[in-house]
Amino acid sequence: MLALVLALQAATATPAASLPGKGPPTTVTGVEVTAETKGKSPPADLTLNMQGSDEDAAQMVTVWPGAAYHQGYGGKVRLRCKIDVHGLAESCEIASETPQGRGFGKAALELRPTIKLPPTQGPDGPVPAIKTIAIGFTAHDSEISGQQVAETLGMNPAAPHLSDITFGKNNPIAMRDVTMLDKPVWAEAAGFDDLVAAYPAKGGGVEGYAVDHCMVRRTGVLANCQIIKEEPAGRGFDKAALSLAAKFKVAPEQAGVHQNSQIWVDIAIRMPPPDQLKDRTVMAPIWLTGVDPNATPKLFPPEAVAAGLTTGRGVTRCVVGVGGALSACAPEPGEPDGLGFSEAAAKLASRMRVNLWSADAAPVAGGVVHIPIRLNLKPAG
Repeated sequence: MLALVLALQAATATPAASLPGKGPPTTVTGVEVTAETKGKSPPADLTLNMQGSDEDAAQMVTVWPGAAYHQGYGGKVRLRCKIDVHGLAESCEIASETPQGRGFGKAALELRPTIKLPPTQGPDGPVPAIKTIAIGFTAHDSEISGQQVAETLGMNPAAPHLSDITFGKNNPIAMRDVTMLDKPVWAEAAGFDDLVAAYPAKGGGVEGYAVDHCMVRRTGVLANCQIIKEEPAGRGFDKAALSLAAKFKVAPEQAGVHQNSQIWVDIAIRMPPPDQLKDRTVMAPIWLTGVDPNATPKLFPPEAVAAGLTTGRGVTRCVVGVGGALSACAPEPGEPDGLGFSEAAAKLASRMRVNLWSADAAPVAGGVVHIPIRLNLKPAG
């Protein structure tokens, strides 16, 4: 049976590097999140309650800080998330947390792969937007029936081993102490051809979305995978996502770290119809190795210096290799163009490395990424 409550420990990878500049629609761009204004908080775009009563939260594994769960107190968190054109939360940060320092904020961040909203519509279609997600953690001092637990887990509410059970202070919900890997680095991941082959026969030409919840063995291989979210339901996207989980392997430096508990990871998988996978542009890469801004002066083009410029923006097109390294980097029109900025950007990009699964739940290896890089004649700062 899928455990309803998880105790949280932090396990993170190196944060992704950001790239400045604004480019054409296919170009990777950074996201700027402004500080939250003081005073009364604006209404949340989505509200979840981690006791399973909320319809949206019912599709999630409930993550709790271990100490708070055992001591029986709850909390509230507001996240600010970048919701992309697919409605997925590509990245989130903690806007507020009550009580502070008790782990509720980190627990809320673990729910990011399961957050999905209707995307914001612009004049020409969906556009990225910053939205607020309010998450409440209700302490387990009130009773919850076995039937509610079954409904939360997507099981048959009439299951004989659950229907007559009541969870409360004297019979708390079963709990697994685990470490959630919230920034996995992938040694292997599903590719574009894998998604084409896995698209279900009942998919009906719509885009599917599912989240695998898997245990990470010390070898990096995933095991005991379960589906914790599926949209739309009943079309086979759950089985497709489970089949794709076998393609993933966590990098040894993360999987082999000694922990006092099991390591688990959630993998969000977006499954567009096969014809849409012909365009292999990577729109939301997670950078493992970025550009050092202080190194760019060494590659600042002499022709730009001769023109009296101290800054410029180059754009390069690269192919993502099997291990996440970039190859075949070629210059594209820069700003200003024809002064060597894009040639310099191509040299810088060849040293970068990207994670093998993107922030918008899509493959990376074999894809093409367009990268804007700003070059300054003087070191940053």
